[in-house]
Amino acid sequence: MIDLKSLQEEFYKIYGNNKKVPLLFFAPGKVNLIGEHTDYNGGFVFPGSLNFGTYLMVRETNE
Repeated sequence: MIDLKSLQEEFYKIYGNNKKVPLLFFAPGKVNLIGEHTDYNGGFVFPGSLNFGTYLMVRETNE
């Protein structure tokens, strides 16, 4: 897992203005253990989420 505090510190280093708190989003990774391309053909699918994925940190600007 990622250290959220260090992620926020790096965000402020790059973009400055630590008075506006950014929003953090996380999308977990996904894997299909069986059933690639079979779900739309009526087959069985066994998807699972992973504990790693993509993080997105954003905030509003006036620029």
